[in-house]
Amino acid sequence: MKLNRAEVGGSSGWFGQPFVDSAIRLALLSVLALAFAHGGAVAKGPQPALEPTHFDSRYRLELLHPVQDKNFYLLSLLQRERALRLAIQQDDTLQRLAGERRSAQKKALACSDVACVVGLHRLDPSTVQAVSGRLRQLSQKPAFAAFVRRMLRPSGAFVRYDALPDAELLIAAWSDAAGGINRILSVYGLGEEPRYGDIDRAGPALRRQDAVDSLKSRLAVLDREADPLFFEPALGLAMALLELHQRDEAGRYEPLELGENRAAVAELKRIDWIRQPHPFILVLGAGAADAATALSPVGAQRADVAARLFKLGRAPMIIVSGGHVHPMQTPFCEAIEMKRYLMRAHGIAAERILVEPHARHTTTNFRNAARLVFRLGIPTNRPALVTSSAGHVAYAAGEVFRARSMNELGYSPVRSIRQLSPTEAEFTPSVASLFFDARDPLDP
Repeated sequence: MKLNRAEVGGSSGWFGQPFVDSAIRLALLSVLALAFAHGGAVAKGPQPALEPTHFDSRYRLELLHPVQDKNFYLLSLLQRERALRLAIQQDDTLQRLAGERRSAQKKALACSDVACVVGLHRLDPSTVQAVSGRLRQLSQKPAFAAFVRRMLRPSGAFVRYDALPDAELLIAAWSDAAGGINRILSVYGLGEEPRYGDIDRAGPALRRQDAVDSLKSRLAVLDREADPLFFEPALGLAMALLELHQRDEAGRYEPLELGENRAAVAELKRIDWIRQPHPFILVLGAGAADAATALSPVGAQRADVAARLFKLGRAPMIIVSGGHVHPMQTPFCEAIEMKRYLMRAHGIAAERILVEPHARHTTTNFRNAARLVFRLGIPTNRPALVTSSAGHVAYAAGEVFRARSMNELGYSPVRSIRQLSPTEAEFTPSVASLFFDARDPLDP
């Protein structure tokens, strides 16, 4: 994917048994785009300067293990690419580190508490630095050089590092992955506070008497794996902790194109984008006050505004955005419930509603919607509409939101935004939104 840098504007199983079948690998890459690719010839209007990788359409689109794959895209590919896995296993330094990691994993089987298990699996700075040094050397090998240029860069997942040389991009991606693993171990293993403690913190599972036994059972399964890569013991524990706490939000509803968004994706091919005033209407989600309420009154009001704009012909498609957020671990997804409400209360057909069911904040409402439209080929060269409550739109169009985006994401997910009314604004999405963030395991 060749990116317009002026637009970027800124810097077998769950636990990783290798997948070597090429058809499965291509299927993984096709959907793992989750923002990585345009949808072929869907859009008729001019597009940003992107040249996404195209994959053979014969293969069924299917995410293998979306929680891991979205959080640790680099590590999933290193597991599944035979040539890369072999090169890692033949590297003396990385094999020594793998041996140390496996020894620590065996010691963890004797631990009596979760803190002991976590302490033996953390990736310390010396390990991260040693791996970085070896990756710099391996990046000179043809297999790794092709990997960076033909998989990592085109994916868009590392667009923040697009200006870096190949070796430095690979090292930056590894450093992010290592930091993401350690963050999961700290928050969901040691109970440390995440940025948003009211919705992202560890649940009561960490206090259960059988928590350590559950983790050790997972480690025992991992310990039977033959010749693990240097990162697999720590990665396996991180995934086990998310599973223990039932924090699988990042992977729910995937693949969207074959589920909630199937009808809308098919409809995109029939839309004459040039004739549309705006390509889509984004609706920002709103959580309920309690776990028994499916859709909050505020969420319904925001959907009402979007329905009115849609029926006035302002855009051919509605994107509803919001995950399982408020209250923490609610069984209801904001986007799914808004879609149901739009269909039931306003008679809007499913093929005119795209669901983005993962966002947990206003920043990621915009970011995830941008990923969706870049991947599906919806035009991004003209402003779209966003609607929300009065005050929320003003906030999203203001400097405070931009500053928050820069602080939390490292970039703004919109290139421009202009308020039109108390409940409506125009905005253009930024391709920087394609970057996957390992610091946010519930919605990377």
